[in-house]
Amino acid sequence: MPRRRRSRYAFHRRLRLLRESQRRSKARRAFILVAAVLVLALPLLAIPAFAAESVTDLPAVDGLSSSALHQDMLIFDRHGNLIDDIGDHGDHRIVVPLKSMSPYIRQATIAIEDKTFYKNSGVDFGGIVRAAIADYSHHHIAQGGSTISQQLVKQVFIGPNPPPTIQRKIREAVLAVDLNGRYSKDEILDLYLNTIYYGGQSYGVEAAARGFFHTTAHDLTLGQAAVLAGLPQAPTQNSPLINPTRAKARQAEVLDAMVAQKMITPEQALAAENEKLQFFYPTNQLQAPHFVDYVLQVLDKQFHIRPSDRKGYRVYTTLDLNLQHTAESLVRNQINAHGAFYDFHDGALVAMDPKNGEVLAMVGGADYYRPGGQINMATTNTRQPGSSFKMLTYTAAIESGRLNMLTPILDQPMVFPLGGGTDGLKPYAPLNYDKRYHGTLPLKMAMGNSLNIPAIKVELTIGIPAVLDTARRMGITSLNKPDNNYGTSLTLGGYEVSPLDMVTAGSTLANLGLRHRPAPILHIEDGLGNTKFKYDPAKNEFRAVSQQVAFIVNSIMSDDRNRCMSFGCGGDLTLPGRHVAAKTGTTQDFRDNWTVGFTPTLAAAVWVGNPDNHPLANNSTGIVGAAPIWHQFMMQALAQQPDQWYAKPAGVDQVGQNYFLPGTQRLPSTLAASWPTCRFRSFNPYTVTDAQLTVNGLPCVLGYMPRGVKAGG
Repeated sequence: MPRRRRSRYAFHRRLRLLRESQRRSKARRAFILVAAVLVLALPLLAIPAFAAESVTDLPAVDGLSSSALHQDMLIFDRHGNLIDDIGDHGDHRIVVPLKSMSPYIRQATIAIEDKTFYKNSGVDFGGIVRAAIADYSHHHIAQGGSTISQQLVKQVFIGPNPPPTIQRKIREAVLAVDLNGRYSKDEILDLYLNTIYYGGQSYGVEAAARGFFHTTAHDLTLGQAAVLAGLPQAPTQNSPLINPTRAKARQAEVLDAMVAQKMITPEQALAAENEKLQFFYPTNQLQAPHFVDYVLQVLDKQFHIRPSDRKGYRVYTTLDLNLQHTAESLVRNQINAHGAFYDFHDGALVAMDPKNGEVLAMVGGADYYRPGGQINMATTNTRQPGSSFKMLTYTAAIESGRLNMLTPILDQPMVFPLGGGTDGLKPYAPLNYDKRYHGTLPLKMAMGNSLNIPAIKVELTIGIPAVLDTARRMGITSLNKPDNNYGTSLTLGGYEVSPLDMVTAGSTLANLGLRHRPAPILHIEDGLGNTKFKYDPAKNEFRAVSQQVAFIVNSIMSDDRNRCMSFGCGGDLTLPGRHVAAKTGTTQDFRDNWTVGFTPTLAAAVWVGNPDNHPLANNSTGIVGAAPIWHQFMMQALAQQPDQWYAKPAGVDQVGQNYFLPGTQRLPSTLAASWPTCRFRSFNPYTVTDAQLTVNGLPCVLGYMPRGVKAGG
């Protein structure tokens, strides 16, 4: 065959093959178009026939509401700052109404997911065809044909990862049409934006905004909204944390779609693309962890509300996050600075507003995340309060009318026949902290200098039941056994209480005898915004002691001269330029040390020690362990407030700088005399009777120090 004929033949053959290829391509495209219409459109047009036979047991779409979605419990401080977002095993959803969302997220979502959203009936047939052609042209899924309504019913009724069957698509389409017949477009968009998964364990746009950007759906910028709107199609593939390059490209696609829909201008799109965005990895933003645990316990016990309810409760607490951070820092710094020398490795602080019982700060330990750190030392009833408990004893004493602030008390050696040793069958010889005796002192100095022996004399004079009664009325909840379970060491803080109880008692004195139980919650709202609880301090009031008694005790505790003998003057129990009442406590063997103190507007209790209860070192007392924390906290917390103190209430007599209940100015000086001595020289601890152990109605002491008896207290 001549070369020219072969060349012409080859040319026509190539032309014929090209035309055949084009014809096949057109045929394939036509097939895709027809198939798309037949598979996805015709069932909807012929629901009574094909669709009705293919789809059975469709769920009802009525009764849907975004507020009914499972969502997180949010816990806020008193100023509305988020303390904790409690989700479901790391998954988060926070429902917010559509009107509270940034318009950018609404526009961006519609532009990229369903541009005919406000016009279609739940299914966009044109979109299906466009998506099919685009997918074929790009040889992969380039566009989704599902409307926002279809995506919503898939998420709610079918499941996020259903099998790609024709029947599933039909069910999805039928439900979407039904959905649009029952709800407005804004209601559907509201449901969608609160339901859809954005990745990072975030369901709904509010959780996504908080998770990715540490902002809210209301405050999303255009650039942030374009990133989020691009996530639902492929949350992992488009994630800015996993694939930042793809996320940036997807953001541009969303912005281009918004420009095409004339939602924004090209200039706005360019500015959004150039916006410097900061992304955050999913983290638990838990603050004040011990306080949050305490609030959850209160919610469960008092209101039967639990995070597992997933009802979106908003809990507004009494906590002041600024004071909380101050308290946490001070506890941590004291332990880091002095814990090694004194061998204390944990601490707790509780602050309360005395006027209403609101808990302003709660530090339950120095490090919540160390082994055993979840134990809340602020609320646990496992620590002895030491001499800080004496403020309750002396309150009971003044209230009894049998003693006044000038009552003379002889500080003398005392050996009780029983009460020592682990079984209580050995003699008990209490000793003052300095291991000395100080002769006769007025009650106010015995209290201020925290002398043990005078405190025991006062306790036994008015009776242990009277001390217990006063302590319980003032807020001590752990002393709930029958009175006969408590012995002489009660006034020395020998029975366990919590810092929360001690600050409640201090607040009762600070509020001139009017007690409020600890109140950590201001109000609670459900997911619909309905108020479920609102705190009313008036319903939490109890007159524990009289104003007059509280005023007298406060006067003793606030006079620094009363404690100079033991603690020096002008130390950490004072606040320069300010009236303040304070009491320290140190337990036997230096296992715990405390400081409790207050002004009319703020009360705080501090504990320092070790969770395993091992003794502290180098004579670590409340004045060196807890008092510095208390002092610095009170100074910082009250820095912007003027000095305040109490006016003398009616019903208090004043002589010089001393105060008395009417008729108690002149009382018998019985405690200035030696304590009654037992009438026996020796005794059998197993057979001795109560009558033998009592003289003149008081527990008697031995007239000698038995061999082998160690003083303590």
